[in-house]
Amino acid sequence: MSVARKTALVAALSAVLAVSACSGADSDAAAPDGAATTDTSAVATTEAAAPPSQSDVQAAPTPEPQQQAAASATTRTPEEVSDLFPWNQPRPSLDSGNVDPALFATDLYQYNFTTPSGNVQCGIWAGGSPAGQVGCQAQTSVAPFEGRTCTNAENDKYAVRVNDGGAQHICTTQGIYTADEPRVLEYGQVLSAVGVVCESDEMFGVTCWGTEGAFMFARDWNVSWS
Repeated sequence: MSVARKTALVAALSAVLAVSACSGADSDAAAPDGAATTDTSAVATTEAAAPPSQSDVQAAPTPEPQQQAAASATTRTPEEVSDLFPWNQPRPSLDSGNVDPALFATDLYQYNFTTPSGNVQCGIWAGGSPAGQVGCQAQTSVAPFEGRTCTNAENDKYAVRVNDGGAQHICTTQGIYTADEPRVLEYGQVLSAVGVVCESDEMFGVTCWGTEGAFMFARDWNVSWS
């Protein structure tokens, strides 16, 4: 209740008591309790029927604890996110591909693809090549934990590959793993060809497993492991 309303109520009660006192003095008898009670009830009724103050209307209820818990229930902890990383998952089976490799063939025993964003392009070679079994390069990426730091300039792009010696991070001055109008490997699609498995994911970008290593490569990822 606001201070103004409290003041008004006190004033009204004081007036009623004053009237009762005067009436009692004139008649040499105390006023019945019911008279004062009746008038007070009328004032109380008026008070109860009064519209709420602006401060009462603007006051917002505090969310219940269970509502706050429900709102944050979908937030993943760092440990949960880490558990989703490809290096914490078993190497996919060569039978895990869900697209036809022939659709991605750009030459005899060579396959190329790009990500939906177009930031990463990759190449796969049967039996390996000087460029590796599989490799990718990006328009924009970040430095790996171990390896060279590139500038993302046109002649200094981040790239990563798997060859017989494992995974390697390099900087490339040309389109080693690119192709003219490569087919898009959509998010959720897995390409399995000539012993290599590559998966496209909206969160992790491209993850490829060769016979001697693997890597995860994207705008914000540049990681390799054995």
